[in-house]
Amino acid sequence: MYTDTMLATGESGARRQKRKASSEDESMGGSSPTPEPIGRKIRSIDSRRAVSDEDPVAAVINGSPAGRRHGSARTPLSTPATPSDGRKRTRMMDSGAPNEVTLDKLLEPLEEKDLRQLLDALIAQNPHLGAQVRQLLPKPTVNSACSQLVRLERRLESAFPYNKAGPAADDYTYHRVKPALEELRDTIVMYLDHFTHYGLHAASANALSHPAEWLELLTQATDVAMRMPKWDRDQNNAIRRETLRLLADGWLRAIMATVRWSEEGHIAGRDMLSRWAQQLDRFFAEEPALFEPAVQVFQHSFSQYRPRVPGRAPVGST
Repeated sequence: MYTDTMLATGESGARRQKRKASSEDESMGGSSPTPEPIGRKIRSIDSRRAVSDEDPVAAVINGSPAGRRHGSARTPLSTPATPSDGRKRTRMMDSGAPNEVTLDKLLEPLEEKDLRQLLDALIAQNPHLGAQVRQLLPKPTVNSACSQLVRLERRLESAFPYNKAGPAADDYTYHRVKPALEELRDTIVMYLDHFTHYGLHAASANALSHPAEWLELLTQATDVAMRMPKWDRDQNNAIRRETLRLLADGWLRAIMATVRWSEEGHIAGRDMLSRWAQQLDRFFAEEPALFEPAVQVFQHSFSQYRPRVPGRAPVGST
């Protein structure tokens, strides 16, 4: 009986303590929140840890400690680019608009012939650009013209097909090198007309102002023409003969222009006239029929420097 009474008293005491604790919680500001189950809290921590391990950016967004370990505190994603690298940085990071290669880098690896073809095509499609390009280009000089003739002569030599016995002179070889031969001839004629059309005239931009310039151009061009190949078939030598005929006429006009230049009070130097006589000697020995008129005028005008061909009587002598 006494035992039953003690048990009942203990249970009632426990109930009184529970009610007392409940009343104290209510007096401190309301009921306490329902605690989160332990299993759910563990799954939440595990999921955050997995996300932070796989993707540091996602970890920063979720606010996990892993994101802070990846340095998000130093460089937040929301920090704008500095103005110093604004446009360049934006273009580099914009996957929809890759950086374009600059024009100078596109042109740099091109060969000379590729650049010429590009320029020719551009002018052909835009004819009005021809005059502008011409104004930007440097004016041709006798030195630049002579250098170009040497390059074209080398191109002619490289056009010959390989032959163990040396360059052949047959029809097949002629037709192989004919385009390069015609280009060389056309260039010689073009520069000859460009520089000598107006004679010796200092006021003209494309005229020669001193006989020495004419001598340099004619000597270089005639040497190149003399080295043009001679072919087995005579009609294939027409390009060479025509080029030399035009050059011989250029020599004649140069001598006559120098005579007029001297009559205007200019002095033709002895060294220059001696070189003229030496060059005329060489060319007359190679092609006497073509250069005879030029030699005769030179003999008449500058008799003291009369050209003499070794083993041959001077032209016009008795």
